[in-house]
Amino acid sequence: MPQSTPRKILIVGGGSIGERHLRCFRDIDNDAEVGLCDVREEIRSQLAQRYGLAKTFADLSEATQQHWDAAVICTPAHLHVAHAVALAEHADALMIEKPLSTSLEDIPRLRAAWAGRVVNIAYVLRVNPLVQAAKQILESGELGDLLEVVAASGQHFPTFRPAYREIYYTRHETGGGAIQDAATHQFNMVQYLAGDFDWVFCDSGHQALEGVEVEDTVHLTGRTGGGRTMVNASLNQFMAPNETVVRLNCRSGSVKLVFHEQNIGTLRHGDDDWTWNPPAKLERDDLFREQARRFLAAADGQEPVRCTLDEAEHTLKVNLAALKSAGRERVEIV
Repeated sequence: MPQSTPRKILIVGGGSIGERHLRCFRDIDNDAEVGLCDVREEIRSQLAQRYGLAKTFADLSEATQQHWDAAVICTPAHLHVAHAVALAEHADALMIEKPLSTSLEDIPRLRAAWAGRVVNIAYVLRVNPLVQAAKQILESGELGDLLEVVAASGQHFPTFRPAYREIYYTRHETGGGAIQDAATHQFNMVQYLAGDFDWVFCDSGHQALEGVEVEDTVHLTGRTGGGRTMVNASLNQFMAPNETVVRLNCRSGSVKLVFHEQNIGTLRHGDDDWTWNPPAKLERDDLFREQARRFLAAADGQEPVRCTLDEAEHTLKVNLAALKSAGRERVEIV
């Protein structure tokens, strides 16, 4: 049921993504009582002053002295499960930043703690209007079976995350590297549009980023949907343009998503040129506001979550398979 009293929302982790979630939840619900939990006193003080937060907490043992309508976990990925389990008796609904974790080991514990309740994993492309439009086209069947997905993405990571050498990104164990931090968005989107992965072969490497040794470039090949759809996905974090293009090649035509131009087009066999939808014209926070709205609607029982625990666990398996493949072997997804 919709809230009749101010909603209490806890943000766990005050890094860049935690601050974005904090800001966006405040934007969509001015009456919400938003609290922040972060071990760093300087971060707590800065964000409390910037956003007028009444409550901040140095650790979860403090934050769980009260009950929360919703909690959003924005800590490094290796801490996600432990923090989610700690919140299980103290929050009604949960959103976990991507990736779900860095290991499958404790996922059963997470499932048990949150069984039967609202859990959404924050793969934000699932609320992107381009992805939603592509999903509708594919499900309509108007272009026939999806036979191939080709995705290419890149940006100059130091421009967008200048502190990358000082955060979780530097180590696989904490969710760092291009596979777990960036390409996982591609993997989850492909899964959403084309079905679960059957297997992957992934070549990845450190090509350019200074001050780290983790991979900054990823080339993944695979099959989805019981072998029906071929997939080729590439990503790098050093090129000058910030661009992402995804082609969905179907039996009777193709769909092209041009994310950096916020546009989607279709081209059927026999057509002379692409037919384009009007550009979406979104600011970056718009997607996170929409994700927050959808999560709260799910928390109120008005709609399903956009990315379930099952779906995020499958994406985690793809992440781990990509790391294991290391340009040497094809890895089955089971």
